[in-house]
Amino acid sequence: MKRSTLAALAGLLGYGIFGFSFLFSKMALALTTPFILLSIRFLAAFLVLNLLVLTGKARLNLRGKPVRPLLLLGLVQPVIYFICENYGIAMTSSAFSGIMLGIVPVIGLALGRLVLREHHSRLQVVCAVLSVAGVALTTVGGTGTISLLGTLLLAGAAVSAALFNTISRGISGRFTAFERTYVMFALGSGAFSLMALAENRRDLSALFLPLSRAEFWAAVVYLAVISSVCAFLLINFALSEISVAKASIFSNFTTVISVLAGIFIMKDHFSPVQLTGVVIITLSVFGVSYQKDAAPAQAPEN
Repeated sequence: MKRSTLAALAGLLGYGIFGFSFLFSKMALALTTPFILLSIRFLAAFLVLNLLVLTGKARLNLRGKPVRPLLLLGLVQPVIYFICENYGIAMTSSAFSGIMLGIVPVIGLALGRLVLREHHSRLQVVCAVLSVAGVALTTVGGTGTISLLGTLLLAGAAVSAALFNTISRGISGRFTAFERTYVMFALGSGAFSLMALAENRRDLSALFLPLSRAEFWAAVVYLAVISSVCAFLLINFALSEISVAKASIFSNFTTVISVLAGIFIMKDHFSPVQLTGVVIITLSVFGVSYQKDAAPAQAPEN
């Protein structure tokens, strides 16, 4: 199997894993606050990465390498992205949130062109626009509550997601997928732990309270090990081989998986309009998969 094909499959699998994370996040958030969940999630994920290093299963070598691009990568994803996403979703309806986050392919296309000088085919542009339309149809059901601050936060989350793809692609020639993921989780675990402590007035017991529930542990195992470690390693590997445009369109595959999970697991209602949206997203993903990618350009170090 060609490395580019393997990378595309890795990207699809990574974003597919994200599709189930909403179910487990909902389960965990019934027992704690978003910042406590994010703190425990990324602390656990960071612990897993360190165990991989200590047991020799993975290599980490940052000596002599420029760390500023890595710090920027970790700042936009997971720190800024998850703050904007959590508060943006809380201030708007789920349908509107899905539509806003679905614009990532369009932003990714623009950033890939401006920052990395990627060349896009007409097929990629068409698929990017169609995937946004597909997300809009899939999340149909009324816009509900919309606030200006919530809209701005969701726009920030969409830009952060596109920036993550762009920066990770740009520095993939200097840092391995594991090194990129390691620094992302180091910053995420530190930032979210500080936020959780500030939220609870430095009360450490609040962080341990949900750990007494078995269902919380089940959610954390999925969110930390599968949806964080495995998914981000897969996506960072994919971004070493595929363009920002392709990876950004793949991100809307998360919507398809989350909708299907809601139907088959949570028994959610599913309309013909939503089915049309799922089909459009799927066709857009497969359509852009046929586009051959050039070697990644180097992102600026500062």
